[in-house]
Amino acid sequence: MKVEKQLQFKNNPSIQGVTGDRKGEHLLQLSLPALVKGQDARGKTFEEYSEIEGISAEQVVFSLKTPVQIGSRLQIVLTIPATVMLVHALKLELRGKVSRAEMKQLGRKKLYHLVVEPDQKFQLQPISSNQN
Repeated sequence: MKVEKQLQFKNNPSIQGVTGDRKGEHLLQLSLPALVKGQDARGKTFEEYSEIEGISAEQVVFSLKTPVQIGSRLQIVLTIPATVMLVHALKLELRGKVSRAEMKQLGRKKLYHLVVEPDQKFQLQPISSNQN
């Protein structure tokens, strides 16, 4: 199954609103499924599905089960769903560096709440109907 299909069925995307103010940038709170790729804290390559919690030009916020180190470079692939304003879904691929990592214990589960500072370059591609 293609990544786009897996992402599409995993979560229901939603946009919650704008919050925070970091250097004049507003963090858009939303819920978008994403595939995160990179190296974990041990240097082993991983891929994990997550959900973007917030995004701006300065940062991307999400959680992982996989521990990663501050300074690690991650690739984030997310699907922006079609809406009334956006006729076709879009696939956004970006890379960035982990600037903050905080472990949260939820019962027996450990989650790592991350902030990634995206690079200036990214790929935004339309998803054609035959890819859905």
